[in-house]
Amino acid sequence: MVHVNTVRRIACTCTGLILVMLLGGCPSPATPGNFANAGDFGATQGGVQDMGAARELIASGRVPPPEAFVVEGMFTEHDLGLEGEACDRVLCLRSAIGIAPSIDGESSGWLQVGLSSTIDPDTFERPSLSLIATVDVSGSMGWEYTTPNTEYPTPGEVSRNLLSAIAAELGPQDQIAIVTYGTESQTVLPLTNGEDQVTIQAAIDALSTGGVTAMEAGLQDAYALAEEAGGVTEQVRVMLFTDLQPNVGATEPSEFEEIVANGANGGVGLTVMGVGVGLGQELLNAISHLRGGNAFSLFDNEDVTDLLTDDWPFLVSPIAYNLTMEVTLSVGFEVADAYGFPSGDDEVATGYDVATVFLSRRKGALLLRLAAAEAEEFTGMSVSGDLSYDTPDGQAVTESIESTYAGEPLDERGQFFEQDSVGATVALAVLVSAMNQAATEYAEDQELAIGTMQVALARFSGDVESLNNDALTAEVELAGDLLELMKQGAEQGDLYGYGIDGW
Repeated sequence: MVHVNTVRRIACTCTGLILVMLLGGCPSPATPGNFANAGDFGATQGGVQDMGAARELIASGRVPPPEAFVVEGMFTEHDLGLEGEACDRVLCLRSAIGIAPSIDGESSGWLQVGLSSTIDPDTFERPSLSLIATVDVSGSMGWEYTTPNTEYPTPGEVSRNLLSAIAAELGPQDQIAIVTYGTESQTVLPLTNGEDQVTIQAAIDALSTGGVTAMEAGLQDAYALAEEAGGVTEQVRVMLFTDLQPNVGATEPSEFEEIVANGANGGVGLTVMGVGVGLGQELLNAISHLRGGNAFSLFDNEDVTDLLTDDWPFLVSPIAYNLTMEVTLSVGFEVADAYGFPSGDDEVATGYDVATVFLSRRKGALLLRLAAAEAEEFTGMSVSGDLSYDTPDGQAVTESIESTYAGEPLDERGQFFEQDSVGATVALAVLVSAMNQAATEYAEDQELAIGTMQVALARFSGDVESLNNDALTAEVELAGDLLELMKQGAEQGDLYGYGIDGW
């Protein structure tokens, strides 16, 4: 039978309150009111937190660009937790194994690592925060426009509502500054105590359009303010509100990645609020995977409500950094693919990294595909390895995983999953990877892309039926809609400039 074991290798003797636990304190004994009895809450890897851009483009009749199909974004939209022994720490890591073919029909082993937490969301206390709101006021954001059509408000309208709602969540332990950038960068609100809502909301209400998109200057000024805020609060975070279409100064994703990396090295996190159907997904992906980074996509005011309901304050609450997985496989096996690691590194190696793990209402997943030298010989496949990470206060934690496939019978589709969640995670990884591939092919060979999507849709539909998982049915419709658009020869790309004269 499958054997999965997770062992913690860290000595802890201290006890503490919720805040101590979040900041890296040790687990307390299982007494009423502490984390050990709080039950499983969620945790997800940083980086892109949704597939919003792809969904909106498909709904608008366009084939998304390949970079809009992000596996970790799809994972984060679903609850993919694994069952296992009770966990007594803030970040819980569990593992489970499966056997199923790849999209190409290659027999494969699969190892899932599930992410969850013992945080009790009802009693969770967010650490104090210095928030540097960095706001794009360029013409493409449409700050002076009312909603130009019935389908989408302007990115500026969404940004104003979102910034106002987040600012209203701040208290006397927090502070906020607002930096705007259009043709030039300006600090329109210096660091201000979060309790001074009259001043803060007045600054937000006064935001207006300011020309072209000097995003580089805005971020540089924001990180300078963040450095000034260091030591005043427990956390410092830049929050960027933008459609990610810079056209003055730095414009390449690699240039912005360097700016964000320098800030991350100084302990400043970044949350990107990508707004509008003209969202630049490639840049979103590039700057959100670093230490302390995450990103969300928003397209209308309902998305603002949903984000505040589902993700606040967890989106500004890292619980682990530098999560690294190193695995050793039995002879004759190798790691063929990795999914859910938002590092942007496609190279297959023995180590896989997640820069940050955040609290979440959903339980996240990391996934490895394992290939055998003899395609059908998976009996006896074993995986062992270490998962190490740092708590926010710098405490090092290491856990071990061990999993073995002992030859349990496969179903008629050639699949076996130790837990249903592994089946769902594999199905989603295969689907999004195929959609990415089809979107890449579509630019040059429409028929090839259609063929890829037909295979992917048939495979995923079968997976959903086999797993009897209602939560996956919406993705069947998404894949079907994408296939239909490809058959129709729909245009490909974002909707930059959609609906606003003069963009």
